[in-house]
Amino acid sequence: MDFRHIKAFIAVADALSVTKAAERLHISQPPLSRHIHQLEEELGLTLFVRHRHGVTLTEEGRRLLEKARALDAAGTEFSQAADQLARREESRIRIGIGWGLWDVVNRLRVEFAKQHPDVTFEVRDVYCSDDCQEHLKNSTLDVVFTRPPFDESLVDVAPIYHERIQAVMSDASHLAGDKEVRIRDLADVPLLLWDRNMGPALYDKVLDLYARLGVAPTMTPTPGAGPYNHAGLMLVASGKGVYLCLGVPLTSPQPASGVAVLPVGDPGATIEVCVANRKGEASALVHQFLECVWHSYPQPRRVPVSREVAALGA
Repeated sequence: MDFRHIKAFIAVADALSVTKAAERLHISQPPLSRHIHQLEEELGLTLFVRHRHGVTLTEEGRRLLEKARALDAAGTEFSQAADQLARREESRIRIGIGWGLWDVVNRLRVEFAKQHPDVTFEVRDVYCSDDCQEHLKNSTLDVVFTRPPFDESLVDVAPIYHERIQAVMSDASHLAGDKEVRIRDLADVPLLLWDRNMGPALYDKVLDLYARLGVAPTMTPTPGAGPYNHAGLMLVASGKGVYLCLGVPLTSPQPASGVAVLPVGDPGATIEVCVANRKGEASALVHQFLECVWHSYPQPRRVPVSREVAALGA
């Protein structure tokens, strides 16, 4: 049912004149008459009796008038709610955050809020590259901060900085008091391996670091356990080996007991932290947020967002 027909019915019923109702609705009389005629045809009822001084409601018309008013009010309420949701959508950025990258995103949030105080940030933890790309593809996230790999046919990606790999070892180790650790120092320590699908780029980089030095550690798979959960920390604290990972705070007001976290000092012992967004992103707000990212983490030869947004509007 067309809401224009309902509004036309109410207007004519209130004015008891098609001419006066048309004036109130700021339309000409012929389309208003068509609306009434189409509504009567759809209902299979006669709503008005026409006479030369105007119109009079039929009995059926009188019975339906209050229902029409209720339906019109519900339609208005629906439209207002939709408008509010649309305005909310226009002032919202949905961000995916990889493990250990909270500080990066929160600093950007604080900086962006200086110029855009009304913007709402909705965040979601993301756990692997497939998870990130699925959320971007399905438009459930606008921007993701995480680590490779990415399918660059689906998303635009830029590295923002390099994050140093960390060793999580027992605090009883003779290395635990050092400022950093080298791969050769860990040659005789079992290397605990988490599930590769959680971080394939990091997993492969760790094995490459050992291979480049000709070090062949004892590698121990730990299905379901890792440096990011209690099962993995228990293995480390019990002296079962060392995890090489990312995102574990080096300092904390209440550091985890039984383990020590040291940066790996070897050259190349880093992984890129990247920002990714949908290809062809049309939201000016998302582009403005990315401009804030580039201001905080300058990128060589990056096109200014103002030009990108202008191009989108062309």
